[in-house]
Amino acid sequence: MKKRIIRILTLAITAAASFTAVDDAVAQNGNFIEQLPEEYRIVGNANKDTLIVKVLYENAPNYFGAPDMPRFAIIGKERKFYLGIGGYIKASLSYDFGNPIDNANCFETSMIPMDKLPGNGSLFQMSAAATNMFFNFVALPHTRNRIGGYINFNFSGTDNDYGFSLKAAYITYRGFILGYNTSLFTDGAASAPTIDQQGPNSMTFLFNTVLDYQHAFNKHWKVGIGIELPVTDATYNGGTYAINQRIPDIPFYVQYSWANGNGWLRMSGLVRNMMYEQKEIGRGNGFGYGIKASGTIPFNSKLTMFYQGVYGKGIASYIQDIQGYGLDMVPKLRKSEGFASGPYGVHYYKMLPIEAWGAYTGVQWQVNSRMFTSATYSFVKADIPETEPSTTYKSAQYVVANVFYNLTPSVRTGVEYLWGCRENLNGEIRHNNRVQTAVRVNF
Repeated sequence: MKKRIIRILTLAITAAASFTAVDDAVAQNGNFIEQLPEEYRIVGNANKDTLIVKVLYENAPNYFGAPDMPRFAIIGKERKFYLGIGGYIKASLSYDFGNPIDNANCFETSMIPMDKLPGNGSLFQMSAAATNMFFNFVALPHTRNRIGGYINFNFSGTDNDYGFSLKAAYITYRGFILGYNTSLFTDGAASAPTIDQQGPNSMTFLFNTVLDYQHAFNKHWKVGIGIELPVTDATYNGGTYAINQRIPDIPFYVQYSWANGNGWLRMSGLVRNMMYEQKEIGRGNGFGYGIKASGTIPFNSKLTMFYQGVYGKGIASYIQDIQGYGLDMVPKLRKSEGFASGPYGVHYYKMLPIEAWGAYTGVQWQVNSRMFTSATYSFVKADIPETEPSTTYKSAQYVVANVFYNLTPSVRTGVEYLWGCRENLNGEIRHNNRVQTAVRVNF
């Protein structure tokens, strides 16, 4: 049994390193197939096998750019397991002018510099860090006991470094997802395509450790609920500080679909409790919640609209543009009565969950079988107390328009224009523009 597993893994790694050669060999040399052990078989151009396509696609993440279908697959004896190995190589170049964002992969409007140095009004960047690889495994694919595993990573690291970055590592079984994946509060497919790795700044998109459950009652109705790792990101001072969290975040949704699943409306919710400590008074709790509507509307076979609107308190960690800025909660000075009054008339700080909301809408037009174009507008606002520093983020806008062209079934290129602006609490506004292009080769 150990030797069998070693043979399978060795062959899988070898095939991943030389996918084009394997694909040609399978197509041209029948002896290659016959020489393989009986337990498994490599199938070139796996996209043509509808059974493999359906099973592996259902086990993969669902958002634009997520690697899902490999160019080849290893099939077990009697089709009792499928192993797809694939990914893409993506290289991009961009030119910023205005207040350049020093990140070649993500056009994050909250990163627009508010006080650039003279001479830094433009920036040329190149990157291949979005290059991605994945392993998609499904055992007992045509039974109720189907179990899947998926691993996906790229090399985006932090900032512009080429560091390993895990994007997904999870197990699926009977509607359950356990591991590292996008949060259930994310509706990743409800966004028009972009070269920009981030996409609309108001999109609720978060990778997290999850235990989620989803169930489809029929082709129209679907529900989901989960418990997920709490991701509190707050600003602490005035005697307040972070403590270990005891309660998981709980996302849930109800979805109605039509047009064979190409159109849907998903109503999502999120509840969370954010614990902290005030050194004179003791433990406090910040209650957070979020509500969201998202989905797509296919007007016809060529035109599709994408949309999302989100509102909540204490949910900044889930909104792309304001993740990591300490805006889930901020300290607020209370008057002497109630919670804030100390034994000697000292005023204490209590953590205040920040109200945040945002929305985007986008459209995609399928020009022909090889070309499509899209455009999206997005807006985010955080209602920050005026007691916070005047340079604190207040709101931002994001606009993108692009054209994609498939040179071959494996090679896609595109060109894109982006505009963004950021406003601070003191009313200062800065803008940035980016023109970029990219080539992506799938394997």
